[in-house]
Amino acid sequence: MSKDRMSKDRMNLERRTLLKLAGGSAAALTLGLPPAAARAAQAPGTVPHHYFDGDYLVSMSLFCFNQNIDTWLRGRANGAPPLTTAAAIDWAKAAGFDGVDITAYYIPGYDTHTMPTLPTDQIVAFAKGLRAQCEHLNLRVTGTGAFNDFADPNAARRALDVQRVQFWTDIAAVLGAPAIRVFSGVVPTDLDAAGGWAAVAQQRIVPALQQVTAYAATRGVRVLLQNHGDMTATADQTIQLLQWVGDPNIAIIDDTGYFRPFQTGDGAAYNYYSDIDKVVPYSRSIQVKRKPGGETDSALMDYRRLFTGLRMAGYRDVMPLERLWAKTDPDTPKNQPTPPYQQVADFLAEVRAGLAATKTNAFDAVRKSIDRLGAAGQIGHGSRSALVALISDAGHRYDIAQPALALSGLREFLAVLAAAPADMSADAVAALTSQTGGLLLAANDVFES
Repeated sequence: MSKDRMSKDRMNLERRTLLKLAGGSAAALTLGLPPAAARAAQAPGTVPHHYFDGDYLVSMSLFCFNQNIDTWLRGRANGAPPLTTAAAIDWAKAAGFDGVDITAYYIPGYDTHTMPTLPTDQIVAFAKGLRAQCEHLNLRVTGTGAFNDFADPNAARRALDVQRVQFWTDIAAVLGAPAIRVFSGVVPTDLDAAGGWAAVAQQRIVPALQQVTAYAATRGVRVLLQNHGDMTATADQTIQLLQWVGDPNIAIIDDTGYFRPFQTGDGAAYNYYSDIDKVVPYSRSIQVKRKPGGETDSALMDYRRLFTGLRMAGYRDVMPLERLWAKTDPDTPKNQPTPPYQQVADFLAEVRAGLAATKTNAFDAVRKSIDRLGAAGQIGHGSRSALVALISDAGHRYDIAQPALALSGLREFLAVLAAAPADMSADAVAALTSQTGGLLLAANDVFES
């Protein structure tokens, strides 16, 4: 008998066993999905998927201490407790970050609306000092950024912003930053009169991005376009802009807190996890936030779902963390006696825990849970062997780039649990349902966006 025939016979036996244990409820078992034999006959994909089970370089965006550093830079007598840029970097090392993102806002001489207000040699000297400090601390400088508005109706303003971004690209090179973050631009007041989103994007934003991207290439710096709820509110808009620019030196920084419907205030009712995963193939940085729907939304990030999706999508680059506060938050930095060290440290701990919890291949993690529960006597042999076969098959379909079949397999696995097999404890059913349901959510984010 061939191995294929033996495998099919074994799976059919396990299916019959599960039906018996579930009380013969075939409808509950299949939910109208094709059996594994039929799924196996579907055309395979051509590009394998690889679950990334490595470690990420976790960086701290200095924007975590935005209000504190701003107080220091402006010499304000009141406001958030002051913190120097250098002191924030020292703290990042002590807190356990692997790197820092030194936004240009925190370099003396930076201005949002004009060219630098200090002589270039002073700015360069300050940037060299920060680079030396990071090298001494063994901290990676993972990026920098400048504010810009390439959608502004005023051509002179757009030209100035191109010049400004080019200047701060020079400083990125001095810092040793591999990339500089830029924005698309605020939705302009003349959007409709100018022809709508595509017209403004192609006539204003794309030419400006092409200029700064080409210039950055001469300085050994990559441009990262950041989705920001503006002219890049959705994944599709962000990817489309990148494709229109058409330069290999531009990529995306995937801001996990700023995907939302175009021209809306926040992403509270939006499937932001799907957009986060959709831009991964174009991304060279993932900016992790605590609130995916925006700072005014109360929902907190589901780190297991986020990191499972990113690992399934194969992301393996840097992760800068950015801790934000809404103006109405009682613990905003202005209301604290010291800079918000504990809140940022807690954020880092949450992220590290989420990364650790998702490091094992998610399909393998379910399989290990089945083995553990079986060894504890909470799953009988019939269900144990059949569930292992189902999750193994789903994982194999993922590995060989058959995501639709992997999703079907996960749904089938959950349908078995929903039928409450007689040889499984209620606790085992609940635990596996929660774990596999989370995996299915993440897989849907990646493959059905």
